[in-house]
Amino acid sequence: MITKEKKRQILENLKEVFPKANLFVFVNFFGLDVATLRELRRRINSKFGKDAKLTVVKNSLASIALAAAKYDEAQYEKFLKGPTAVFYLLNGDPVDALKLLVNFAKEKKLENFFKGGFLERQPFSGDQVAELANLPTKKELYAMVVGRLQGPIYGMVFALNGILRKLVYVLNAIEEKKKSESVGGV
Repeated sequence: MITKEKKRQILENLKEVFPKANLFVFVNFFGLDVATLRELRRRINSKFGKDAKLTVVKNSLASIALAAAKYDEAQYEKFLKGPTAVFYLLNGDPVDALKLLVNFAKEKKLENFFKGGFLERQPFSGDQVAELANLPTKKELYAMVVGRLQGPIYGMVFALNGILRKLVYVLNAIEEKKKSESVGGV
């Protein structure tokens, strides 16, 4: 049984964290043993450090903290049924975090693990978690943009290089012609 003081501390922590987080995922931990939860927490910690956390919360405390962070109750009330743990990410790539969670769920064959969540304050269902995890990460998107920007630049460089090469050939031909005329005409 959690004391009132401990509940107050948990609530204060959630109220502090929820407005800052760019990703929340509510998960159903029913049927999971302590070792499995510990392993998931270890993976989260090794990948994101203190920027992400998985914590088991009472639904009532999570509801109060979400309301304090100005989330719409109609959007989150369906996530707060049954045993609930909340994964939140403060800094980092949300898609990367979702990939970690989805891969863990697949590896452990966890069914109905995801209840839903919020990505940049936009709600998503448990069924959409896998779809969101398939999106490219920020690094992959940056690489795609840079690649798209470099393509035309490289094309222009090669085109200009070809023009300069032709100019050099023409100038060399003129030089050879003048040499041959001056040698033959002397």
